[in-house]
Amino acid sequence: MEEGPAVSLQAVGKVYPGVEMSLRGTKLETLGPVLWARNAIRAARLTIEHAPPVTALVDVNLSVARGEVLGVLGPNGSGKTTLIKIVAGLLRPSTGDGMVAGYPLTASDAIRRRVSYVSTTGWMGLEWALSARDNLRFFAELSGMSPALARRRTDEVLRALDLEEDAFKLTSELSNGMRQRLIMARALLWRTPLVLLDEPFVGLDPGHRQALSDYIRRELPALGQTVVISDHQAEVVESVADRVLILEGGHVRALGTVADIMRSLAGLIVLEVVTELSDTPTLLPPPLVHRVERRLRPGPLGLVHWRLTVEQGPSTFSAVLAWLSSAGGRIVEVEERRPGLQDVMADSTVLAAEGA
Repeated sequence: MEEGPAVSLQAVGKVYPGVEMSLRGTKLETLGPVLWARNAIRAARLTIEHAPPVTALVDVNLSVARGEVLGVLGPNGSGKTTLIKIVAGLLRPSTGDGMVAGYPLTASDAIRRRVSYVSTTGWMGLEWALSARDNLRFFAELSGMSPALARRRTDEVLRALDLEEDAFKLTSELSNGMRQRLIMARALLWRTPLVLLDEPFVGLDPGHRQALSDYIRRELPALGQTVVISDHQAEVVESVADRVLILEGGHVRALGTVADIMRSLAGLIVLEVVTELSDTPTLLPPPLVHRVERRLRPGPLGLVHWRLTVEQGPSTFSAVLAWLSSAGGRIVEVEERRPGLQDVMADSTVLAAEGA
């Protein structure tokens, strides 16, 4: 019996090198010895352009208990998929170390045998000439499952993912949502200790999204499986996860239960403000402003949508509206609400007000 957490990471970082090859406008041919020699000369003119490296993860420390459902949240480019792939044994970290399913990160082959991994593009690996049912049985037997067990598990996961009525349809006849459920079913054939789901709800309608959330939350831990699920929709992860990890720019912004994270927002409110024909204020935001997002609304009116996380107080409205008005234009709409997980993981695209 394995002991210890299902996942344990210490100071894990990942940097992708930024090197790309480019041609100086040459066209390489491949036929004939003369052309081969000419191509060799032209290839010598290849230049290497050093693009800046991309930092995907920085000093991530994480422990996931066995049987836990961990949600990983963050905007696009925050490092979610990189983290999932490192835990799956598909990527080596640039720095740090850790253990997954009882094996060190360097033992990638052993880790991959103990992990089920679902990605948003997993349906591209389905056999399009086979039915949904035959896809599952083919994969099960190809990966070493006995025919009898493959038949039984196939029936179980088709029923669990509401695919029984579509079991004999070809992959090419399935909708995107059905294909997404099919790759989820494929991942559940083997009851691996660790299940990694990278945005598994893409393409699902609300009913199937809720059913899949319920299945992940109830059934997988009951089978002794640990689940790590990433998404950029806070409400989806909030409904299924025991704890939530929020990434921003490769850094861990928050880690804990939803209640713990929400307690850290005590005393804060979110103001949604719409302005018309306004620029970005040149002055720094008032000290009571913790976070600012600015997004242009499509259309001819020059509307700008502002989302501000601010300290609640008697002078909050007047201070914030005065700051926004300093850029000209006029204020069209103001709405106040309580902050949620989506605000913790929000991507500040224009202004970072912390420490201002």
